[in-house]
Amino acid sequence: MQIVEIMHGSEEYKMTLDLRDQVLRIPLGMRLSDNDIVGEQQQLHFGLFQDSVLVASVIFKPLCSKKAKLRQMAVHTDFQGCGYGAMLVNLSEQKIFGLGYKEIEMAARETAVGFYQKLGYSKQGEMFTEVGIPHYHMVKQNCYR
Repeated sequence: MQIVEIMHGSEEYKMTLDLRDQVLRIPLGMRLSDNDIVGEQQQLHFGLFQDSVLVASVIFKPLCSKKAKLRQMAVHTDFQGCGYGAMLVNLSEQKIFGLGYKEIEMAARETAVGFYQKLGYSKQGEMFTEVGIPHYHMVKQNCYR
């Protein structure tokens, strides 16, 4: 397994679009749209590959000099439950915190809250609805100091 930073517009980026569509949108009866990817050229994209197969991907959107937002975390259905999502989050967090960010926040699907809590994220506030499903705001402080 290898984690790589993915450049916007590359072939690997196109692979992440397909993975995100398959895992995050199609099960909700939706598709990724041009609006969903606006501004992604200024965001940090990471992928976990096994040989040439994209196993998982995640995006970090800088919010300010100290805070980034984890978004669009997706693990290929054939690899879910194998620990690859946690591996990608842990390794990409180290890179993000290494860039000087102090905090990562996200809107986590209710079904993923336990996964993120095991990785050190804290649930904050009340449940809210996004893309038609329950989410929670979650935050993690830099623990790699």
